Amino acid sequence: MSDNNWHVVLQGKGQGPFPFITVQTMIKEGKVSKDALVWTPSMANWTCWREVPAFASLVLADKAPEPIPQPQIPVSGNMPDPLYGQPQLKIPLGMIPPSLGDYLSFKRMITPKIVNFFFWVGTVISIVIGLGMFIVSLVNFNSTGILSGFLTILIGPLLLRIYSELLIVFFRMNETLTDIAKLLEQKK
Repeated sequence: MSDNNWHVVLQGKGQGPFPFITVQTMIKEGKVSKDALVWTPSMANWTCWREVPAFASLVLADKAPEPIPQPQIPVSGNMPDPLYGQPQLKIPLGMIPPSLGDYLSFKRMITPKIVNFFFWVGTVISIVIGLGMFIVSLVNFNSTGILSGFLTILIGPLLLRIYSELLIVFFRMNETLTDIAKLLEQKK
């Protein structure tokens, strides 16, 4: 079991191959999380390193490890992936960070962030246009243009802010209702 072709999931990506001693050192130094999956060609599936007999000595003797429910990661007929020489690692939805999972399932909206971005872009454009009108009117001694430029600088960002806040309020209402629904489901 001490093959020199160990693959380890680090930061959500299968990496390797590593020699056995390197994987052991990474585990001892805490570079490998407690529930990280490992694989070597002699294994059929990716498995949590704490469940692999070759790494059993690394589990602290004074603290019995809690059993970690690991989903069996399917491999296509236990055939190695021709590109990497190992079974294809498929990330189950349970391993996706909750915030990303919320975006992927439309429980959290991305539109408020986009509205925020467009607010700042619109504010910069409004200020640049207002400054342009102000400077051109100053050069041409046009009092109406000076006033228009000044008002564009002041009122443009204000109107953009009000419009953006109205849009975001609708999305925040949706998120709040989603959170309330989650709480009600947990109480049942």
